[in-house]
Amino acid sequence: MIHTTHAVFAVALTEVMLASEHAPITWQAVATAAVAYAVAPVPDIDQPESWISRHIPGASVVSMFVRHRTLTHSLLVSTLLYLVLFGLGLRIPDWLATGIWVGWVSHWVIDLVNPRGVQLFYPLPWWVKPPVPWLAIEVESTGETVIRVALTAFAVLFALAYLFLHAPLEIQHAAGGVLSDARRVVGWGTWPWFGAVCRFLHLQ
Repeated sequence: MIHTTHAVFAVALTEVMLASEHAPITWQAVATAAVAYAVAPVPDIDQPESWISRHIPGASVVSMFVRHRTLTHSLLVSTLLYLVLFGLGLRIPDWLATGIWVGWVSHWVIDLVNPRGVQLFYPLPWWVKPPVPWLAIEVESTGETVIRVALTAFAVLFALAYLFLHAPLEIQHAAGGVLSDARRVVGWGTWPWFGAVCRFLHLQ
């Protein structure tokens, strides 16, 4: 996936996480999504031709030592990053730590649909990839474009619906039938089990 697909998926995932936790509309919630958006392309620092490697001076050096979709796309690095952000008592603001970790993890989650998969259990030589070829999506393919457009539409629509449900009652009542539509949209993207997992991990 290219950087914009990773970024918009991170935002969509963050929105679903916050809604599943019934989070209020605050600047911290918006900042969490913004941080996830910014961090999501970073794991591709192991690819010299990636957007992140081309826009950060010296970043391409990483690809000289790390194979693409291995270490930076692994549970090992995701776990170590979580421990740094949440387990060392560094007093990193929750919104910042959550945005960084969700952005990072979202990257390899969507890369699982890549035909070559990711070495999720690095350093073990096991690559996780789509179980059947027709589920695989090549980078910069028509399939990826469709996914990116769909994710963007979802993120915008879901955010507007969630904002509407937190608007003053006068505005909700004045909009009439829009209220039921907004509830339906938010209901589709609100998963209690996901919210419980995120709260357990202190993602908020």
